[in-house]
Amino acid sequence: MANLNLNFNRLKREYIFPVIEEKLERLKANVPDAQILNFGIGDIALPLASSIANAISKAVLEMATEKGMRGYGPSCGYPFLRQTIADHEFSHLGIASDEIFISDGANSDSVNILDLFGQSEIIGITDPTYPAYLDASILSGKHKILFFPCLAENNFAPIPPKEHCDLIYLCSPNNPTGMAMTYTQLKAWVDYALTEKALLLIDNAYAAFITSNDVPKSIFEIPGAKECAIEFRSFSKSAGFTGLRCAYMILPKTLHANLEGKEISLHPFWERRQATKFNGIAYPIQKGAEAVYSQQGQLQTRSQIALYMEQARRLKAGLIELNYICYGGVDSPYLWVKTPDTMTSWQFFDLLLERCHIICIPGSGFGQNGEGYVRFSAFTTEEKTTLALKSLQLLDIRV
Repeated sequence: MANLNLNFNRLKREYIFPVIEEKLERLKANVPDAQILNFGIGDIALPLASSIANAISKAVLEMATEKGMRGYGPSCGYPFLRQTIADHEFSHLGIASDEIFISDGANSDSVNILDLFGQSEIIGITDPTYPAYLDASILSGKHKILFFPCLAENNFAPIPPKEHCDLIYLCSPNNPTGMAMTYTQLKAWVDYALTEKALLLIDNAYAAFITSNDVPKSIFEIPGAKECAIEFRSFSKSAGFTGLRCAYMILPKTLHANLEGKEISLHPFWERRQATKFNGIAYPIQKGAEAVYSQQGQLQTRSQIALYMEQARRLKAGLIELNYICYGGVDSPYLWVKTPDTMTSWQFFDLLLERCHIICIPGSGFGQNGEGYVRFSAFTTEEKTTLALKSLQLLDIRV
C-alpha cells in the first residue's frame, strides 16, 4: 500500500473557504430570497475586456486553419508574450524576455518554486498572509519556518529578522491587509537578503493597482534585487483572467543558489523544472494576455482597475464614517477591517452574513495575527457597494 505524505498531518490551520461555502448554503436555505453581497474571495466582478476576448477568439479561429494550427506550446511561454511583457513592464529595468516565464497563475509559481530547494531551508513567512505560502512550505517538507508579524504597530509591514532565513515570502501590495511596502521598507529586505545570501519570493500580483509614489511597482527597481529576488505577477485581477489562468514569473539569470558548494544560476534549473512538470499555457490565452498591452487593452483594463479602486475608496470611506478601523484600499483592492468590540473574526463574519447578507473573509484564516480582523474585497460593483454600506448603517452594534 502506498504511503501518504505525512506532512499533510502538519496542516493545522483551517481551510476557511469550504466553511464559508457551507455557511452561505445554510443562509440560502433559510432565506431563499436573500440578496448576497459578496466581498469575499476576491474574484472579478466585471466582464472580460472586449479587446482581450477578440484576441482570444481570433487565435482560436487561427488554430482552425492548416497554416495556423498549433499543438503543444513552449513550457516557458511563447516568445511573443515574453517579449511583449519585457518591453512594456521591464524595459527600463533591464529584464530580458527569457528571464520571464509564463504560467497558469501566481499561486502556482509561488508554491512550485519550492521544487528548486532542499528540505533544510529556513523559510520566512509574514503573518497574516496568503495561506498558500505556509501550506506549500509544510507540504514540501520544510520543517523550520519563521513568522514575521504584520501588525498595526508596524503599519502591517514586516521587518527583517535578526535570524538567518534562506527563503522569504513577501506579498506587496499585501493580501489580505491591502497595505503596500514602500521603497525604503523593501530596500531593507533586499539589503537583508544580500547580506544573508537569502532569496526573496515577491508576490506582486497586484502591481497594477499601485498608486502611491513611494511604492515600487517592481522589486527590481531596487538596486541589488536582481541578485536576490524572484517576482510573481498575474493577469488575474488586473485584466480579468481569473477564469482564463495566465501569469508570469521574473527570474533573473543573475540569481544564484548553492549546489554542492558551488554558486550556480537558478535560471536553467527553473527551465528544467518547467520542461518536466509543466506543459505551458494555451496559445489563445497567451494571445489574450498579449492583447492586454495593446492600446485598447490598456485603456479597457485600466478603466476596470479604476472602477475597482473607486469601490475600495467608497467602501473604506463608508466604513470609517461608521467608526470602523480600516486599512488598505489605496494600493490594492483589499480592505483590512478591525472587528468591533471583542468579536473574533468568525463572530463578526457570522454577524455580517446573517444580518446583512455580506460575505467577507475572517482574518484568522490568514494566520494567527489575522485574528480580530476581516478582509473585504473591492472586486464588486457600485450598486453592491451602496447596498452594503446601507446595510452596515442599519447594523446596530457598538464599534
